[in-house]
Amino acid sequence: MKNLRPLATIGILLLAVLVIATSCKKKSDDTTPTNPSFTMSSTPDPNDVDAVYFMFKCTNMDIKLTKVVISDPLTLFSDTYDCQGASYLQNIAYMINYSYTKETGNWNFQFTGNRSSDGSGFVVTAPLYISK
Repeated sequence: MKNLRPLATIGILLLAVLVIATSCKKKSDDTTPTNPSFTMSSTPDPNDVDAVYFMFKCTNMDIKLTKVVISDPLTLFSDTYDCQGASYLQNIAYMINYSYTKETGNWNFQFTGNRSSDGSGFVVTAPLYISK
């Protein structure tokens, strides 16, 4: 019996170490980055009454944009505005430097880029309703 006592003590100690080690697990890393949120607006083209310029603002973070794909309401065309990885600051409105023929309906803007904070990528779509 005396030979079993040290063996039982070692077994209990190993079991205790195993329970403690598994209960001290680090919490799972569920920190999925939030997507940027965009607010869209338009302004008339001063040189053409039938055209508008589009403006965007990222409302929740600084970003670096690769491109913006612009689709008209009639889905007749989509245009890619190359941003070349430029930085855009949170809550500042930026204008897309091309004017577009003013068409009534929902325009769609697909933003592709990276979050400035951690460099992770995103693709986000934002709508804008225009009426003549």
